[in-house]
Amino acid sequence: MRIEILYPQICCLYGDKGNTKFLQQCLPEAEFIFTQLNEKPHFLTEDIDLCCMYSMSEQSQELVLDRWLPIKDEIADKINNSKTMFLFLGNAMELLGKHIEREDESKVEALGIFDTHSVRHAPRRFNTLIQARFQDMTLLSYTSRFAETYGIPEELTMAKVEIGTGSCPGIKNEGIYKDNLIATYMLGPLLVANPDLAKWLLRRLGVESPELPFESALYESYEAKRKEFQRPDLELE
Repeated sequence: MRIEILYPQICCLYGDKGNTKFLQQCLPEAEFIFTQLNEKPHFLTEDIDLCCMYSMSEQSQELVLDRWLPIKDEIADKINNSKTMFLFLGNAMELLGKHIEREDESKVEALGIFDTHSVRHAPRRFNTLIQARFQDMTLLSYTSRFAETYGIPEELTMAKVEIGTGSCPGIKNEGIYKDNLIATYMLGPLLVANPDLAKWLLRRLGVESPELPFESALYESYEAKRKEFQRPDLELE
């Protein structure tokens, strides 16, 4: 199995890289490829089972797009048609839409894979805890971001938020899920915090009976956090 981690030097905020360390323990025989910013992504020319991109600064978003726009058709084709699984966390999701609107209302062209767009509001940061339903799972996470993403259609929505806010104000739709792609504003070591999601992903990667490291402790932590999410005095933001 081959797993590509895109641009770990700049896509490394909010503890997202904990997902990589966790996957390395779940899949000790897998080959992990750490692609550098000036390298062409390996998933474009090689067999890759899972490609991960994590949260980054807004300046880093534009550095990535500067390198991706000349090859955006190749990237779109692989995301839409290859067998590679893609996991985009945090503001990595914003790269998939038509554009990102800066604070001065100028626009940064994005990949245009989906008919969505994002709007930045820095220095106003939006933070919230999130409890959301994905498939038959309840996911527990949080988001911390300077932007919102608009235009995600119902049929592409990843999860329905039960506690917190979705991908833009006033909606409960969170993230994008299409075929082999998951893109979500949910942050941090998402797989560690949600062991059922980790097992689901491992099954999608062909692991028939996935076993997680420290599995009982992971589920104990998950259940304790789920109880915390039910507190009537819980502060979401």
